[in-house]
Amino acid sequence: MSTTELNHFLSSFERPSNFTSGAWSEILTQAKSIWNAHLHGQNWNNQIDINCKESYLMLVDSSGNLIIQNESLLNYVKNKHVSSWRERLEQIAFKAIRDKQYDKAERYFTKAIKVDEGKAMNYYRRALIRIKLQNHKKALDDVSKAIELKPTEYVFYLKRAQLYRILDIDYKVMNDLNMAVRLKPNAANVFDIRGKFRLSLGDRAGGKMDLLKAEELRKEGLGGGSELYGSQAA
Repeated sequence: MSTTELNHFLSSFERPSNFTSGAWSEILTQAKSIWNAHLHGQNWNNQIDINCKESYLMLVDSSGNLIIQNESLLNYVKNKHVSSWRERLEQIAFKAIRDKQYDKAERYFTKAIKVDEGKAMNYYRRALIRIKLQNHKKALDDVSKAIELKPTEYVFYLKRAQLYRILDIDYKVMNDLNMAVRLKPNAANVFDIRGKFRLSLGDRAGGKMDLLKAEELRKEGLGGGSELYGSQAA
């Protein structure tokens, strides 16, 4: 492959909308360097950043073979396969939710988790299903796992607080509600839930203060998130 042919090949790829021109330029430069090493029979020992489909395809020759064997490339293929299969299982689970087949939805979220154990949202989704199925202890385990994987998601703490209340573990509720407030201090639903819990404990001053804050945020259009499995199941 000549320099002109290589440039034509690389310029045939379109920049993804989520990449800046600078980031795209770095991908092109990396691909060109790897191709030059390959064409001159040289080994490539530097790190390879594969962060989009295009950066992978740029390193595939006209016969469909990778021009270099590298762990980053192999991991990309594996991760794409895992993501594709997990998404297929999620779609079946979402349809089951729409059809109110909650046992089936639980089974398919379980399958999706087995394929990809690192996606926190699927543990949360399965927890919501298990709540509908009155399996609150397993739902609690799921939400706790979701928090372990993604400790910055405030809705997970709200849901775990709800489950603690259902299971009469009230002494753990406030910690999760406080964490939700810290993570999402401008959401009315967070203060509304904590305010009602405070009132149930007899903390009238604290409860009223939270409820007033919730009302202020609602007037500003800051109601907070809703309980969703995903857009496909809404």
